[in-house]
Amino acid sequence: LIGIIAIGFLAMVFRGLRWVQMMKSMGYQVTGTSAVSAVALSYLVNLVTPRVGEIIRCTALKRTNQVPIDKSLGTVVLERMVDLLMFLVVVISTLIISREELSDLLSEKGPELPELTAISISLYVITFLLFTLMIIKTRKHWGQWKLVQKLKGLTAGVVQGIKSLRTVDNKALFWFYSISIWSCYVATIAVGFTLLSGFENIGFEQAFFVSVAAGLGFIIPVPGAWGTYHYLVSSALIILGVSETDGMAFATLIHGSQSLMFVITGALGFVFLYFAGRK
Repeated sequence: LIGIIAIGFLAMVFRGLRWVQMMKSMGYQVTGTSAVSAVALSYLVNLVTPRVGEIIRCTALKRTNQVPIDKSLGTVVLERMVDLLMFLVVVISTLIISREELSDLLSEKGPELPELTAISISLYVITFLLFTLMIIKTRKHWGQWKLVQKLKGLTAGVVQGIKSLRTVDNKALFWFYSISIWSCYVATIAVGFTLLSGFENIGFEQAFFVSVAAGLGFIIPVPGAWGTYHYLVSSALIILGVSETDGMAFATLIHGSQSLMFVITGALGFVFLYFAGRK
C-alpha cells in the first residue's frame, strides 16, 4: 500500500516537472519544488471543490513566481488536452486487451440519454444558428464593453499558454513525462491487485480496463471522485469476476490511500508556497 502511495506521488512529481517545462517555454523560471507544491495543493482543493484546484495552483505561481494567471491557466488547459489524449491511449489499449469487458461496463453503467426526435434536433439547430447570428450582428456594440475587453486579454493569455507546447525545448522529455504520469496511474491499479485475496485470476493487463473505469470516475465532477470512483471501479472488477465486497474494498483502499497522500502533500505544498510567497 505504501508502494501504491509512492507511485501516485511520483505521478504528481512528473506533472509538476512537465509544468516547469511549459512555464520555461514562455520565459518564466519556476522551480520544480514550487510547481510540484502547487500541483499538490490543487489536488487537495479538488478533494472538496472539483476543478477549483486548477485555479488555485495558477494563483499560487502568481504569488511565488509572478507568472500571469491567464498564461498559467492556458498551460493547464493544454495539460487537460494532453491528458485526454493519454486517456484515449489507455482506452484503445483496453479495447485491444479487454474489449468485451469494456463493452459490458459501458452498456451496464452508461448514462441513459433521452431520445431526440427530428423536430427537437431541428429546434436545437435553429436556436443555435439564430443565437450565433445575433452575436455576430451585435459584436460592434458588445465588443466595446470593459468586461469583454478584459476577457479578450484573458483569452489571449490563455491561448499563449496553450501554444507553449510549440516552444518547449525538449519535446521528447515532455511526452516522457506525459506517458509516465498515466503509466503511474495504471501501475497503481496493477500493484493494487496484490493487496487482497480473490484477485489471483486477474492479470496485470486488466489494469488498463480498471484504469478506464477509474478515469471515468474522476471525469465526473464530484468532489474527490468520492462515490463515482468506488462505484465504477467496483463495477469493473465485478465484470472481471471479483465479488462485490472485494471490489468495493479494493476501490476504497486505492482511493483512500491516494486521498490521504493528497491531504499530506497538499498541506506541505501549502506551507512551502506560503513562505515562498512571503519571500
